[in-house]
Amino acid sequence: MLTRFAPSPTGDLHVGNVRTALVCWMHTRNQNGKFLLRFDDTDLQRSDIKYIDSIMHDLKWIGMDWNLSFKQSERFLRYNEVLLQLMEEGHIYACYETKEELDIKRKLQLKQGLPPVYDRSALLLTEQCKINYEQEGRKPHFRFKLNRDEIVKWNDEVKGEITIATSHISDPIVKREDGNYTYMLPSVIDDIDFDITHVVRGEDHLTNTAVQIQMAQALKAKVPIFAHLSLLHFDDNKISKRTGGLSIKSIREDEIEPMALCSYLAKLGTSDSIEAHIDMQSLIDSFDIKKFSSSSTQFHLDEVHKLNSKILQNMPFEAVKERLTQIDSEFWYFIRNNIEKFSEVAKWWQICKSDIEPVIFDEEFIKIALNTLPKGKCDENTLSEWVKIIKEKIDIKSKALFMQLRLALTGREAGPELAKLLTFIGREKIIERLKMRNHNSAAIA
Repeated sequence: MLTRFAPSPTGDLHVGNVRTALVCWMHTRNQNGKFLLRFDDTDLQRSDIKYIDSIMHDLKWIGMDWNLSFKQSERFLRYNEVLLQLMEEGHIYACYETKEELDIKRKLQLKQGLPPVYDRSALLLTEQCKINYEQEGRKPHFRFKLNRDEIVKWNDEVKGEITIATSHISDPIVKREDGNYTYMLPSVIDDIDFDITHVVRGEDHLTNTAVQIQMAQALKAKVPIFAHLSLLHFDDNKISKRTGGLSIKSIREDEIEPMALCSYLAKLGTSDSIEAHIDMQSLIDSFDIKKFSSSSTQFHLDEVHKLNSKILQNMPFEAVKERLTQIDSEFWYFIRNNIEKFSEVAKWWQICKSDIEPVIFDEEFIKIALNTLPKGKCDENTLSEWVKIIKEKIDIKSKALFMQLRLALTGREAGPELAKLLTFIGREKIIERLKMRNHNSAAIA
């Protein structure tokens, strides 16, 4: 098996792109196949090397790798060669209408209640007409001539049997007036030349697939197996990089762990339950393209955040130690159940080890707490012994007692288990913080 992911380097990757890439990648890795990364940069005006770099960075961050990568802009000679071959065989023809003339034709067809299908008037042009047009300064664009008598059928791995009539599809433009290729023909040529066996993409490509099947047939090539995923929706809108969709850059900046996003996207729209996976291999092992539904799929970012917490709670120290400084395994295993984002580890370490702004409500209570702090090094029994002694000195409810101690020692209203936290703060800093005075509730962090 050989699959490919073919982004256009005209913007940042968004979750819709990555879902497609992830499904492609897991599909082939599940079958011990190969994965190809192709950059569809035939639109030279809009493509940018910075997006190629960012796409590769995003995919690596996700945890994906590839066996081969290339840019379509490196293969124009090959595309020209095939274009000439198809022209000689009558599959591609030159057209000279301007954009304005084509717009007028479409409007007239729609006004008459007809589908806006190109009328193939360019096929009636004489050689002299073409010469005259070119002397006027017109440059041709080129279209692939569809077999409009054919009903294109294929067995889709997600949607089942698909049937598309090409009679209502315009002959697609494969090369523009400016000499740039459109997506259609180069994609087919690459799939043939690189022996792509499986193509996974969004359901918005269904019509393109019918066209590209005919192109492959015109080139007497084997047609790959197709799988069309349902599109992701977010706030009732299709996720798109052009309409401000959720970019992977923004996901990363929101401190989502890669495996939280992968755990969600790999199972979204399938019959499997969405659970936290801490490694890619478990996702690959459980992958089956046939589990994906053809129904519309809703993306919920809050679900990814929930998975993020579970991912962190299950991460062994070995998986995170390179991302931590000074923090040992004992602190990691203590704190990981109390965080939603990885950066919170460092924040709680600073609360334990650095200077903080304690919050003092009742100075009399704090004075008693200071004087009753048990002797010796703090351990996990220190808090219960301390609370018992304080209650012997003052009439106070347990909830208020714990809240005042937590605020005075951490500056926070909530947080990890206080008994264990004291062992990391240490007796010296506990005394130092209890000795601070004249703070109030306005200082709550």
